[in-house]
Amino acid sequence: MVLANSVEAVSANISQNIVKNLTQQSKVALRANKGDVDRFYADFYAANPTQSFAWLDDGKITSRSKEVLSLLEKSHYKGLFPKNYHVGKINELVASDLANVEDQQLLDLLMTDAALSYLRDLSVGQPELIVVEQKNWLLPRDKFDSVAQLNGLLSASDLAAQVATVEPKHEQYHLLLDSLAKVLDSEASDEVETTMAVGGKMSLNDQNDKVLLLNNRLIELGYLDSAKKDQKLFDSETKKAVQAFQNEHLLEPDGVVGARTQKELNKTKQDRATQLITNIERWRWMPKDLGQHYLVWRWMPKDLGQHYLVVDIPSFEYYVVKDGVETVRAKTIVGMAQRSTPVFMAPMNHIVFAPYWNVPRSMAVKDKLPQLKKDPERLARSKIRILDKNGNEIDPSMVDWSQYNANNFPYRLRQDPGTYNALGKVKFMFPNEHAIYLHDTPQKSLFGKTERTFSSGCIRIENPVQLAEYFLKDQDWKVDRIQKAYDGSKEQTVRLKEDMRFPVYTIYMTTAVDANGKTVYRSDIYDRDGAMQTKIAKLSLNP
Repeated sequence: MVLANSVEAVSANISQNIVKNLTQQSKVALRANKGDVDRFYADFYAANPTQSFAWLDDGKITSRSKEVLSLLEKSHYKGLFPKNYHVGKINELVASDLANVEDQQLLDLLMTDAALSYLRDLSVGQPELIVVEQKNWLLPRDKFDSVAQLNGLLSASDLAAQVATVEPKHEQYHLLLDSLAKVLDSEASDEVETTMAVGGKMSLNDQNDKVLLLNNRLIELGYLDSAKKDQKLFDSETKKAVQAFQNEHLLEPDGVVGARTQKELNKTKQDRATQLITNIERWRWMPKDLGQHYLVWRWMPKDLGQHYLVVDIPSFEYYVVKDGVETVRAKTIVGMAQRSTPVFMAPMNHIVFAPYWNVPRSMAVKDKLPQLKKDPERLARSKIRILDKNGNEIDPSMVDWSQYNANNFPYRLRQDPGTYNALGKVKFMFPNEHAIYLHDTPQKSLFGKTERTFSSGCIRIENPVQLAEYFLKDQDWKVDRIQKAYDGSKEQTVRLKEDMRFPVYTIYMTTAVDANGKTVYRSDIYDRDGAMQTKIAKLSLNP
């Protein structure tokens, strides 16, 4: 071992200047925070004054170094990228004789940077991917101390157990990792997969070369019998196979192969691996403890136990979890692509029965003003009143609507409670800057659709009375009282008890593992996967 009080040891210690010189000379970029690298070495030398290296002993890498290097080499099974952890250069240095101090310093520095960044990436996400979705992903992020975690890694008796402590505990995260491993290990991963040009439609009784490709692709994916190989006819069996595929991918199962279905059919094993990585990454961005919410103005965690509600946007469902057990689940309707439901979190606060609907200004000028110009009485038939700035009701027939546009529209629109109300008969409020909430809807038939992107951003739910019962069960609200308030005509606000003001999360996950253990790939309804997948392709799965 090199002694710290020797001339050689003093020069071997890795200082800020040495880090700068090594990275410049070797042309390597560090991914860990520079301050973390410096802090790690300062802490290391303070605790180990007779050692010059964290990862080397007597000119050779330690057994712990070999264990960590093995983790880095297999990092693609975690949806990470070995080349981000200097695997190639580290192995090159390990294979050399490490005869000079500069090579030893470089190896030690690269191992430190790799371990710091690996632990961070594994726990809270990769900076290169976070930046891609930072405008759309508005959930609070957990803090992570890379240096403390690396110190724990170096001293741990069980490396795997120590690494597991930094990973997300969410069940879906681990199930998706299993799915990724199966895709990566698939023996048929190098087989050529059938693709078709996207455009036009195919439906029952069509007969052409594109249908041949469709039938062959359905066979490859396991939806159609191999006897149909190279068949050019879109027959009833093809339609059934298409509908099964559409059902599993939450596309409207009409049996017609349009552009959306064609794009999903064209996704290869590599595309699916990338989609899995995309969603594994998103789970890392989730708070580790979903039962905590963060008071944004104070940034202090408030522990309400493991109790939370999740709106899974691409699955068109929401569910409530209490202490690991699902208590409520139902269908949702979410925002259309041009008015998408954002990804964020806010604590539930109160319920409003028989709510008024105050039409958002953006909707008032984009949707309602054109209707008023065509027919001034149109809104009145839906019980929507027009109010001036003082709250006085305006007779729509007495206004020249042609003079108004998005810039000078001076009125406020409000819909009365009742059957016509766009919010239905109850809304569930978790106040937030996006003005998003859960609510009932008079358009119950839309829940019969598979792909349910019909709202202007808020989340319509299928079972509002059941959810109201869940929230109010400990507040002396019996079922008949809830039903009476639900069917009432007078707005009534009910504040929730403190222990029911748990976090509401809206999340965007385009793949999941269902209750039967099947990996389900959902349609990317807001086209958010593309940018992530482009970046993932650049980062590459290969060392």
